[in-house]
Amino acid sequence: MGSSDGEVVLVTGGSGFLGQHIIKLLLEQHKELGIKEIRSLDIVPYSNKIGHPETPMLRTFVGDIGGERESLNKIFAGVESVFHCAAAVDISYPPNYEELERVNINGTRTVVDLCIQQNVKRLIYSSCTSVCFVPFKGRSTFSAVINSTEFKTDTPTLDSSKLWEQDSEFLIAGYASSKLRAENIVLNSNGAPLQNQLDYLATTAIRAPLTYGECDPHFITTIFDYLSTRNWVFPRVAGVGGKQQLVYAGNVAWGHICAYKALKVSSKAVNGLPVFVTDDTGINDVSRFVQKMALLGERFKVKTSWWYLPHFLFFFLAMLWEFVVRVAYPYTKYRLRYSPRAIASYTSSMLMYNRLRASIHMDYVPLYDPDTSAERSAKWYAKWWDANKLAKKSKKSS
Repeated sequence: MGSSDGEVVLVTGGSGFLGQHIIKLLLEQHKELGIKEIRSLDIVPYSNKIGHPETPMLRTFVGDIGGERESLNKIFAGVESVFHCAAAVDISYPPNYEELERVNINGTRTVVDLCIQQNVKRLIYSSCTSVCFVPFKGRSTFSAVINSTEFKTDTPTLDSSKLWEQDSEFLIAGYASSKLRAENIVLNSNGAPLQNQLDYLATTAIRAPLTYGECDPHFITTIFDYLSTRNWVFPRVAGVGGKQQLVYAGNVAWGHICAYKALKVSSKAVNGLPVFVTDDTGINDVSRFVQKMALLGERFKVKTSWWYLPHFLFFFLAMLWEFVVRVAYPYTKYRLRYSPRAIASYTSSMLMYNRLRASIHMDYVPLYDPDTSAERSAKWYAKWWDANKLAKKSKKSS
């Protein structure tokens, strides 16, 4: 501990989806964890969207990890542990390589360097399972991860001299390789001597599957927005479809807390290693989960289309679509919000991860059961939809 009454921890990306859940748990358990101050760093001003109690224990800062490093020194000063959640979550097409490089890679380097300079002892990185979302047997249009541990799951070996040239090894262009490169930066820094020449940096990376829950800005909210313009019919564009493991954000945040505790008590638990964090959310195709969220939220009913496109046909059409957009990009500067090929690949993949490492070495057990996770999430999505609908009406009337 930094002092007799606790230590200071920092959450980068504290205003974001996962950051809010981590801050909420840190506030709830600060006495048990021995924490006296929580700092949040984000590119936007902090707003309590998740409803945690207001407290002077939480200090918020505005800053850009991809910007000037000097302005961040005072924020890292006196910190003993960092939860690094800040990232550019961007799967647009063509990929915005410049922004992904600036935030996910250079920003992560900055965080690691500041940890070493400011004698931060622990760094927990928020990675994701997209780092191992690679073609089945190296040449398929889908992925297959069946109850695999971290050791058994394929991740490309990246050559730092080639930068983005290895993007084709991933099924999500740009974003996935940027997260793996950032993960490697963090894990390779494990054991680095700190500036004080007394302590060493301990690091780990939490790999979470596609995440749902309160404050979700990308997943269910985007799908609801899309379906509202399609008469609430979910298109079946992956043939019979695959099965994907999803995880509740509260449990991902709890996984970060468990990693923090493990790094404090042992130098051999998960130090320098990636860790899958999952929960007991039912494994099914995404359309079923979307229907469940809509049903529990009691705002509308989502149906699946009576027709379906075979996976190979949708993937081929997606490839043609991306080709046209890529060729036209130098003239139009138009990007698709999401890569159609990534959607085609994800919805047809079998993705199930084994959390044995988290269970054994971090004593991780999901904090929230599936029913609680679903109820909390559906309630928040319903409130989000009401606010979203009201905002759209106001915009039309003006």
